[in-house]
Amino acid sequence: MPDSHDPHTTPINLSHPLVDEARDSLMRAVAYLKPDERADVLRACHFGDIAHIKDKRKSGEPYITHPIAVAEILAGFRLDRDTIVAAILHDTIEDTEVTDEMVTQEFGQMVAQLVDGVTKLKSSGMSKQQSQAATFHKILTATLSDPRVLIIKLSDRLHNMSTLDAVSEEKQKRTAKETLDFYIPFARLMGLNSIADYIELLCYRNLNPDMYNKFTDKLLQHGLGRNFQKTEISTYLQSLLSHLNLEGHVQVLDNRTAMYRQFFKNRGQISQLIRQYDFEVILKDIEACDKLATYLIQKYQIGNHQIHDNIRKPLAGGNQSLTLFYDRDYNHIKITLMTRRMQEAARLGIISNDRAGVSQSVIQASLRNMQDLANAGKTEGDDAHVAIIEELISYLHERKIVCYSPKGRAYELPRGSTALDFAYAVGPAIGNIATGADINHKHGKLGLVLADGDIVSIDTDKNATPRAEWLGFVATNKARNEILKFLKRLPEDQKIHYGKQALDRALSTYGKSITDLTDDDWTDILKWRGINTPDELFMQLSTGVLLPQLVVSRLFSEEIDTADDHEITRSKHLLAGIKGVEVDFARCCNPIYGDTIVGHLSRQGLVVHRHKCYSLQAIRTDTPYQIIHLDWKSDQSLQNQPDALRFPAMLRIYASLNEEQISQVIYEMRALNIGVEQTHIKTDTKSDQGSKVGTTTLHIVVRSRSHLAEGIEKLRTLLGYPNIMRLYQ
Repeated sequence: MPDSHDPHTTPINLSHPLVDEARDSLMRAVAYLKPDERADVLRACHFGDIAHIKDKRKSGEPYITHPIAVAEILAGFRLDRDTIVAAILHDTIEDTEVTDEMVTQEFGQMVAQLVDGVTKLKSSGMSKQQSQAATFHKILTATLSDPRVLIIKLSDRLHNMSTLDAVSEEKQKRTAKETLDFYIPFARLMGLNSIADYIELLCYRNLNPDMYNKFTDKLLQHGLGRNFQKTEISTYLQSLLSHLNLEGHVQVLDNRTAMYRQFFKNRGQISQLIRQYDFEVILKDIEACDKLATYLIQKYQIGNHQIHDNIRKPLAGGNQSLTLFYDRDYNHIKITLMTRRMQEAARLGIISNDRAGVSQSVIQASLRNMQDLANAGKTEGDDAHVAIIEELISYLHERKIVCYSPKGRAYELPRGSTALDFAYAVGPAIGNIATGADINHKHGKLGLVLADGDIVSIDTDKNATPRAEWLGFVATNKARNEILKFLKRLPEDQKIHYGKQALDRALSTYGKSITDLTDDDWTDILKWRGINTPDELFMQLSTGVLLPQLVVSRLFSEEIDTADDHEITRSKHLLAGIKGVEVDFARCCNPIYGDTIVGHLSRQGLVVHRHKCYSLQAIRTDTPYQIIHLDWKSDQSLQNQPDALRFPAMLRIYASLNEEQISQVIYEMRALNIGVEQTHIKTDTKSDQGSKVGTTTLHIVVRSRSHLAEGIEKLRTLLGYPNIMRLYQ
């Protein structure tokens, strides 16, 4: 730090007119602070200006204009003095000669901690991936200690994303992808939806400018009509409040982020998306929300599937609202009913003033899960951070459900979690002695898959212990690790006993027991596993090396796969941990490499389904132990594989293609090594409009889910961005 800095003297003019302009704008934004706090903000601008005096942005502007702009974004949320000052100084330790001690001396320990939380980790001995993972891990752990770290980082990312024009196209896309992968889902899980919306919109602009501009132009074309519709609908809703004697007001929401998200993720056609309108009605209390909802439901005959009651059952991220969807005059209308407190929580989440609400309970559930992930990353080595961040990103992107204890405590779980996963989320002491569950006051089995909003009570027996077969159906790593921890601590004789019990219980599903196994059965099983005695098999079962369900599948399969563990000659060999078991892929859902999958144990062997396959609903309820979670082998397993390793899929294009377009589609798909086996065109003529509408169905063959996504993106660009849906059958 140059000697020219005097903490007690703040000059009228800083190093550049642009810096003066940025500072003055910030000082207007922090007018809500106390005089002495505003003086500290002014002093921080001077401090940061001197520290960054030699630094320039890619655009040529003085670098300090960036952190001052970040501070101004935070001032819009009326955040405290420490957060504003930390934002101004957030790059000083990382990029200048300023030290942690200097920041502490000038502005206090809290500011120094916040600055350290957002400072990137750099090491000459780490790869770019390792450095990125270590930085993500640091931000995660710092946020868990002080959520203000995340809001500073998000504001930093928001300003950077809005000024990426000066960097290369490659860096624009890389930054946008990183932001969508990590920062956006992290922000939403913490309930910071307001700032996440702005950043997400910028991500789409930088990720694919052509798609972004295509949709933007369409919105501009329809801007006047959309404004007219917004005014008309909001006026109607406001008059409805008066009619029902309800105290409240209507807000027209800027729903561009939601529309762009749907467009980029292929969840709607442009013509439909531009007719979407979102409104927010802020009411006095929950009773008022229910009264207005009841009126609208009756008037517009809104079905149950169009009603999302997240007041009683908050979403992941803590969002509470009562949301209605209905159509009026060909417009798609979304009305969100909430109280003022709910509105604040939906915008600011973890940094809102309300610390005791239900929404905060849900956010705390997310924090507990992420704390577990962060703690798992405390092992030594740079690669440990890479592994934990990969798991974290997977966690951030997976569909989540929120379930509740009878006392109302929230637990966040990945979709597909069972009652047993809930038990372990409550705590190992509960999970280890679980015997059953009451779900929404109805008795169910531990393997039953939970739904969002379920109220779960776990039945326990102090003499009960974990079972090896539980490893087959639990969905969370926490449950799996706790079960394994218990089983691996058992003495050897008990491991053999537990393994024998596990196999006997698995056989009972088929009306058999261990005593029914013949010498030929044992010879086959031991040869399959490469072991000499049944006790060795029982040891494998009790330590999680082998699932008892797979042994049973081996015994009762009509055929047996004899491929070596490293031999991949058929698509089914891409499945992990099922060596020697006959496998088939379900025709009802056509799973492909990369899908989230489960296996159904049947007399025909192990049948692989997509996780959400509707045909498994009855089995999950009646015999959940017959459903086991499966994993694919790593991406490397696909490298240099023969073309025989292909998966069928069906796509429905919501457009009636002509012969020329079909030929072009086949040509472009072949260029991507995607086979087109069949095409089917269905055209309908609307009598009232005289126009032709229809669909085109493609039967294709792909290598993987990512390969399929590549094909869909190409088709959308080629055909003018129609909606394209992957079909089950």
